[in-house]
Amino acid sequence: MAAGAFVVAVASLTADGMGASEALRRLGPPFDIQEDAARELLSTLAGAMVTVVSLVFSLTLVTLTVAAGNLGVRLLERYMQNRVTQVTMGLFVGTFVFSVVVLSTVGSGPVAVPALSVALTLLHSLAAVGWLMFAFHDLARSLQIDQAAAGIGTALRDQVRVAAALAAVVRPADEAEVPTTGRRCTVTGTGTGYVEAIDTEALGAAAAVHGVIVDLCVRQGDHLTPVDRLAVLHGTDAPSAELLEAVRAAIVLGSVRTEADDPMFLLHLLVEIAARALSPAVNDLYTARACADHLTGVLVHGFEQRLRRVTVRDADGRLLVRTRSADLPRMIDTTFDSLRRNGMHNSSFALRLIENIGRLAPAAAGSPLVPLLLGHLDRIAEHAAEGLLPADRRAVEDSAAAAREAFRRLL
Repeated sequence: MAAGAFVVAVASLTADGMGASEALRRLGPPFDIQEDAARELLSTLAGAMVTVVSLVFSLTLVTLTVAAGNLGVRLLERYMQNRVTQVTMGLFVGTFVFSVVVLSTVGSGPVAVPALSVALTLLHSLAAVGWLMFAFHDLARSLQIDQAAAGIGTALRDQVRVAAALAAVVRPADEAEVPTTGRRCTVTGTGTGYVEAIDTEALGAAAAVHGVIVDLCVRQGDHLTPVDRLAVLHGTDAPSAELLEAVRAAIVLGSVRTEADDPMFLLHLLVEIAARALSPAVNDLYTARACADHLTGVLVHGFEQRLRRVTVRDADGRLLVRTRSADLPRMIDTTFDSLRRNGMHNSSFALRLIENIGRLAPAAAGSPLVPLLLGHLDRIAEHAAEGLLPADRRAVEDSAAAAREAFRRLL
């Protein structure tokens, strides 16, 4: 935006030199401005833009500090990617650049007072002030924990939809398709870091060329060292250097775990916010319930999208690559096991969690994952009932019975 402002300033000054300035001056104020007034106006606007940039930067740091303390440090990356804050910084820096470029030509350029450029500087400044009002509103909303949880839930549903579309291209892998005997070898890594992305298409191409099946042992978000297994190659016990290099190159490592191509990262963020809210130091029941609700919505979306693990096959349907990508069983286990271990000391949260499992019944109708959900329901109900007063224990048992009945009605 700063570079664009410089280009626009040069173009505006060129237009002033070609007669646009004289044409605008005939319209009177604010275009008919004197040299000293124009210089003072541009100097004031340039100084104000720098001051506002400093203010926005300081407020952003305050936002990051508050977010790290209340929501968790892993959310900082999302705040740093806030497009509104980025546009605010770029708009004010661009206006500053525009003002300085125009100011440098007042009294020394082809036209003593470039009226068009001065008017555009004033227009840019007014637009920047108007945008700043919206930016402050967005900043205040971003500090609300419910807004943060809702944003993560929306992003997670989007990732589930993309992952489901990718997995739906081919049928899932059957366990019988991966040989348990015969020639095979293990590929280990060469570096240390977190798996940021896996190029399944490149793996499929390499497997097709070398006539092997690549059974990945890692998934996005895993931490690897050089001694960890990356994949098992079925169909060869002496892989070529080209095949080993292709497998290793397809698994991209980074220094930190990110949400890119990793729905489980966002799911863990919601679980972390809920666990932090349920801690004795925070004791924010409604935030924890909101996170549980968003996680339930994500699981419903996963059932609707038929989320499953990604596989790669050739044109004849032969299995080439079996991945460990996010699927519904993994998301269900992570969600309910984590929330159960962190929240069963709060009977109100336990009741909400049991109720949400019951709400999953319509989405899970006909799915082979119903026993998995009922197993989590039993464990949550058993864990929640420990140490409760008789009345509270009956409430938990009644809620669990209602959830089981919701599943039985669909069988």
